[in-house]
Amino acid sequence: MKHTMLDCYGSVESKLDDVKYINNLLNHIAYELNMICVAPPFLLPYYYGVDPEDIGISAFLFLKGGHITIHTFPLRECYFVDMVYDSDYDTNKAYQLFKRLLPFEDDRSIMQIKERKIDEIYTLPINPNEDFGPHVLAKVKTNSIPSMETIFDFLESAIDKIGMTPIIRPYVIKDVMNNPTYLSGIVMIAESHISFHYSFQDKIIYFDLFSCKMFDYSKFKTVLEDAFGKIDSYIVIPRGTKHKYNKVSNMIQKEKIYNSVWKDNINK
Repeated sequence: MKHTMLDCYGSVESKLDDVKYINNLLNHIAYELNMICVAPPFLLPYYYGVDPEDIGISAFLFLKGGHITIHTFPLRECYFVDMVYDSDYDTNKAYQLFKRLLPFEDDRSIMQIKERKIDEIYTLPINPNEDFGPHVLAKVKTNSIPSMETIFDFLESAIDKIGMTPIIRPYVIKDVMNNPTYLSGIVMIAESHISFHYSFQDKIIYFDLFSCKMFDYSKFKTVLEDAFGKIDSYIVIPRGTKHKYNKVSNMIQKEKIYNSVWKDNINK
């Protein structure tokens, strides 16, 4: 299971706010990387957040044993991507595809690649004043097969346990109609997303929680263990380290100058 994360800055506001373009982008990326899609993209325009600067589009595409998610912030000229897939894919090609289709600045953007291995439990340093938020990657070996209802209820209840804000109800699907190999679920939150992929063959749950605000990620390990059993891996990494760049701040400053210039003119 390969997990690729992209934090992209210096993008194009108009494309980040274009629902049809983001829809086509997700399909195009999956096709070019030979990923097997098991549902059409789901896109949610998000224009009613607590922070008026954090509007944009949240979208996901279910893959066979994985997903592609994208969260755009047009006013900040940035976006965040998660790609999880149970087969190998070309991460450099993925980077170049996003670079071409939804341009960003290389020197300010970050790509991280993680192989979802067992026996990895660590937390990288996270600075609440500098980082956008923590990203939890967990792997759980379980002897009980979760039902669609179990996944739905877990995703919905998890939101409240970590103090997040739901923006849709959970979506849970089987990868195919007959003899499924994966049972997947995802819920979009104002702070990004929580996802769940269960492999029927390996009896392993791949769990993913990306938040653009801080929360007590140390306690969430217990939430997972109480629900599904012993955790094989639990990794916490920072995301969005350079998120402080903000087009809104620049615009407000410029507007202040533009709208006040007449005062300087009459005082000459």
